[in-house]
Amino acid sequence: MSINLVAETLIPLSVQQRKELILHHASLLDASHIPDIDLQKAYKYGKIISAIGESYFKYQILIDNQNIFSLNLENQSQLITNKTDKFADGFIKWLKADFDKKNAILEHHPNPRNLFELCGVKLLVTSNSVTRSLSTKMGQLWEEIANISPYVIVPEVEFGIAIKGIDIVILTTSKIYFAQLKTLKGTLTGSQSNRAKKELGIHDNSLFISAFNLGGWTFNDDKIQRVAGKEFWEMIRIDYDLIENNVRNMLQRIDKEFADLAAS
Repeated sequence: MSINLVAETLIPLSVQQRKELILHHASLLDASHIPDIDLQKAYKYGKIISAIGESYFKYQILIDNQNIFSLNLENQSQLITNKTDKFADGFIKWLKADFDKKNAILEHHPNPRNLFELCGVKLLVTSNSVTRSLSTKMGQLWEEIANISPYVIVPEVEFGIAIKGIDIVILTTSKIYFAQLKTLKGTLTGSQSNRAKKELGIHDNSLFISAFNLGGWTFNDDKIQRVAGKEFWEMIRIDYDLIENNVRNMLQRIDKEFADLAAS
């Protein structure tokens, strides 16, 4: 396989065409040393992306310099604001629907499922599902914000393929890294941490990333580097203060809407 040829061939294609080409080249690789079938696929995809990575990142950076200028702070601010505003709009829409659903349960459900439903306390009925859903949905938001940077590839967006255990691929000054991106340092439980080690460990260079430098690490592996908060965002040339300010505004807006719904 010619590395430059594959990278140059992928660039002008549609996402679906890129996917088909990567799947074809991946099918030619041997990953029989890995027992798990999904991790075999992840290993093969990682090898293909590593092979074309340097050229593909150069292409992304060139296009950004010519058209988007995402590394300019003013443009970054607007791009991040667009994403956090869109997230808040979508979550508030879901929030209103969730409140309507819970209100209907409180008014008409003949058999309460828990103490909160029995007592008709709609805020407590709703709060757990709201925070759980918010935490889950925000994981996708960090990927979208990171993808503003031309130094990041989201494989599903760029190539239409999901690499098990990998959210983003990063170009640094010296290496291409395959990374998991979580919200907090303590996101993973013990069993989840063990699974993450296997998923990241099949790649030559891997990172475990926390979007915010909060809490204590529950992921520990001597062979896998960890980065958190500002250190990560600076690695991909995104201004951390812009992220923190926009996320603060986003969550305060969602919090106010939640309080207003609960009071109504």
